[in-house]
Amino acid sequence: MSDQATELRKLVLCSSRGPGIDAGPAPRSIVLTGGKGGLGVTTLAVNLAVAMANQGSRVVLVDANLRRGDVAMLCGVTERGDIADVMNLRRDIHEVLVRGPAGLQLVPGLWAPGTRHDYSSRQHNRLLQQLRSIGRHADLVVVDVGCGIDESVRRFWEMAQRIVMVTSCESYAVMDTYATIKALTQGNISFPIGLLVNQCPDRRAAEDVHRRIDQSTRRFLGLSVESLGWLPCDDAIPDAARNGTPFVLAATRQPAVLALEQLAGRLAQEESSRSRENRAA
Repeated sequence: MSDQATELRKLVLCSSRGPGIDAGPAPRSIVLTGGKGGLGVTTLAVNLAVAMANQGSRVVLVDANLRRGDVAMLCGVTERGDIADVMNLRRDIHEVLVRGPAGLQLVPGLWAPGTRHDYSSRQHNRLLQQLRSIGRHADLVVVDVGCGIDESVRRFWEMAQRIVMVTSCESYAVMDTYATIKALTQGNISFPIGLLVNQCPDRRAAEDVHRRIDQSTRRFLGLSVESLGWLPCDDAIPDAARNGTPFVLAATRQPAVLALEQLAGRLAQEESSRSRENRAA
């Protein structure tokens, strides 16, 4: 009986997404990732999304790290569903959205450290279709895909209008960043890739990291990586994370907060300009 109910629910969800529903233009998407763990990708995704929402953008934050989804915890919210529910047709995306800090909407992720979740192309396409359908309710979709190189991350790269690569000043992080860009682009670039240097001591060190990565990608991959700036080390960041509060709200006027707010304004303005250009085309 439960199997029949599940199948019936899938049919209802599928039929409700049929043609004829005017969802408006698809929201622009920004995907954050990194070459390896420990770089603060998820923390930056949360705080970038919150900063954008605080500046007036309608933002949906998606926890698409299929190995360790802890965005909801960092936002201090209790989830009522997760990204797997959407991919498996158990729920519509509107049924799993929860309101987060600064009024943003959140698609919670899976909390299963060390567990691998393999989803088919069809399931990923289902999720992407759902995200494209919320254009009437969102200007921007910020996606945290975590770190690493796999087919799931590649699919989220392909949906993006902007990639934000997070790295640090450590040599291993620089090498992993280049390797990730090389593996996931495969010479087919239709979106800008930007580099954000996190946990950095000063501007000179950040500029050196960007120079090294940009020179390598230009020489060997034929593409340029844009500098999106840098964030200094700040004790307020881990303290805020432990309290389930985004640091852009908990530690105002700190250098890291000001840098991230500036980046949020820049990216939101860029995506707004691109949206207007696309509508005019």
